[in-house]
Amino acid sequence: MSVRSERFDRQIAIFGTEGQERIRAAKVVQVGYGGLGTFVLPQLCLLGVKTVSVIEHETFSETNRNRYFGFLHSDYEAEKGIGIDKVLVAERIAKGIDPEISIRLIRNRLESREAFEAVIRADIVIGCLDSDGARAILNELCVAYGITYIDLASEVFDDGTFGGRVAVVKNGDGCLQCMGDGLDQTEIRRYLADEQQLENEAKVYGVDKRILAAGSGPSVVDLNGIIASLGVQEFKLLLTSPRLQSRYLNYRGHLKTISKVEVRPAGDCYCCGLFQKEDEADVWRYLTA
Repeated sequence: MSVRSERFDRQIAIFGTEGQERIRAAKVVQVGYGGLGTFVLPQLCLLGVKTVSVIEHETFSETNRNRYFGFLHSDYEAEKGIGIDKVLVAERIAKGIDPEISIRLIRNRLESREAFEAVIRADIVIGCLDSDGARAILNELCVAYGITYIDLASEVFDDGTFGGRVAVVKNGDGCLQCMGDGLDQTEIRRYLADEQQLENEAKVYGVDKRILAAGSGPSVVDLNGIIASLGVQEFKLLLTSPRLQSRYLNYRGHLKTISKVEVRPAGDCYCCGLFQKEDEADVWRYLTA
């Protein structure tokens, strides 16, 4: 037996060579390489994914040090306030695990043509995003083009409780807008607002405009690791053991519970109604670059 086949022997014993081949053949797009994404990508590579694109426009910062897996101390120069492009670390991690992996780096926002075109060519999209605004756009794009979308979210709530969830959007029978608790419509509106609109809202509430920005709340490494692993598990099951795969999982860390939420088709969901309408859905209206 070759070294290459021996690498996967212990997982092939679980889901077989056919399952391993489906993992190898899957074209995966990961959107976001932050607290969640830095845990997701290494696991995909270890499972044997051979073709992956990573969409991320930001650089590494001092506040990322508490929870980003795989970044080095030298990846941020504190004296200069300069951090490495996050996608370069994604490449370093992926190639370090599998030098033969095909990884495409998209250093651009989700709302770019480059990112949109990568998503609609994917077999499976994994969202590792901070904002429900970005989630809403990615959700709509994947539904419109019939792409299976696995969305991960972790959260620390105001009362000190914490948890997260994994949602799988597929087949046009339930999306992030109508599954579980849905998406935060205020956060979506603020994400899509221009600078003047945010300035006006900040004045109304008497707060700094930065307070209205998404993705700046509490976050911790262990919580991200748990949600990322649950998401990768659903990715694995989707490809190797579909009957075991769940559509929506809720994790509540303070209660030490994981619950499976039943997903019922929402006939009145506008977004679900866009399933496989492709260009007719006009999702490209969100492009900014």
